[in-house]
Amino acid sequence: MATKQDIAYDLQLSLPTVTQNLEYLVEQGMIGAECKVANKAGGRNPVAYSYISDAKVAIGLDITRHHIKSIIVDLDGNVIKYIYKRQNYRRDDEYLKLLGEAVEEIIESVKLNRSKILGVSIAVPGLVNHEEGYVIQGRVIDNDGMSCEEFSKYISYPTRLIHDSYASGFSEIWMSTEIHNAFYFSLCDSVGGCVLLNDNVYLGDGLYSGEVGHLNLIPDGGQCYCGQKGCLDVYCNAEVLSSHTDCDLNLFFSKLEQGDEEMQKVWDQYLEHLAMAVTDIRMLFGCTVILGGYVGAHMKAYMPLLCEKVDARGPFGESSKSFLIPCENEIESVATGAALFFVDEFLNDISKEVL
Repeated sequence: MATKQDIAYDLQLSLPTVTQNLEYLVEQGMIGAECKVANKAGGRNPVAYSYISDAKVAIGLDITRHHIKSIIVDLDGNVIKYIYKRQNYRRDDEYLKLLGEAVEEIIESVKLNRSKILGVSIAVPGLVNHEEGYVIQGRVIDNDGMSCEEFSKYISYPTRLIHDSYASGFSEIWMSTEIHNAFYFSLCDSVGGCVLLNDNVYLGDGLYSGEVGHLNLIPDGGQCYCGQKGCLDVYCNAEVLSSHTDCDLNLFFSKLEQGDEEMQKVWDQYLEHLAMAVTDIRMLFGCTVILGGYVGAHMKAYMPLLCEKVDARGPFGESSKSFLIPCENEIESVATGAALFFVDEFLNDISKEVL
């Protein structure tokens, strides 16, 4: 909340310029001007302006092998509504109808004013050409070559297609006031990553920047879905853990907390491989490393042990506590991050219009 005078002073703009921009934003329904603050110097109390966080919203979909997650976020990135559905992915028209139904269901669940919807972002596993809007490599769930138009066939709003790891990473950098450069390490049912530079996702010339899941961790090791052997994905995907508890990752960590010896052995081996990967990532980028994805959401309690293992491998004697952190966005970072691309674009457009 701020007065015209506060805004003019902070932005070093003239009062007429500020007044004109505020009037425009009020007309657009973006800010409110109903509050008054006490004038300590006496006289008329000035009006204080505050923006309306739900003046616009965005929807994000997270599609994986076994579920569809949908989310609505406001201009602050706050979650208005989240719906999870267990649904196996299929490459057919019936599945595309389900995506349209998921969007309609979440809109109806909160009786959302449809004029507020900026758009629907669809996050998928696989390498995505974001400019042209299609999947260039999609072996994880067999979506190779699928376009944004196909995924959004039954969605009647502006849409965009997003790489799931990029969505998660963007959610972390968007919500942080301190981190501007980082590597987001996505530990989901497949392993991915996201290079973040100056608050933006770096895609790379080949559009596979950050795909650390296919770094060769163990020469001639386990078979990866990409066709190679020994990839990091084989040793650090979430299913390495959940496969021991009937595909229930929460149950794995519950048993681990209870001291289950079998889970402890699995976890210790997992952390050894993870430490190797973190060390390599740190050497490559020299920046903050954020542990995210399904496993990253459980990491806070285990950071001291992981840091020990990373420190034992580091060649320069630095403490990994200075650069290795668990994700802050622990709940549905993929769907949230996907939606935030529309929010970020909208806020940037608004800032250009008023300034």
